[in-house]
Amino acid sequence: MTTTSAYVSTVSADRTIVLPESVPVGAKVAVVLLPVDETLDKSETRSARFQIVMDAIRAAMDSHFAAREVTDAELKQLIGEARQAAKA
Repeated sequence: MTTTSAYVSTVSADRTIVLPESVPVGAKVAVVLLPVDETLDKSETRSARFQIVMDAIRAAMDSHFAAREVTDAELKQLIGEARQAAKA
């Protein structure tokens, strides 16, 4: 039984498609246009936001930032406010 490998790549700004080194130069390939996956865009946006938060955390750690003590009541209030802001 012969198998055919499938690869997914994105067309670059210079209209090239990058394939793994295992695909030999001169190989015949098929190109199929896929619909834009909006969940991927959301995932990339989410990842970008996560990276911004991680960078801010690293910067705070590097500057030896010391957070003030937060009571349980204050924490619950902050969480509630953040959830409300996320819904808006």
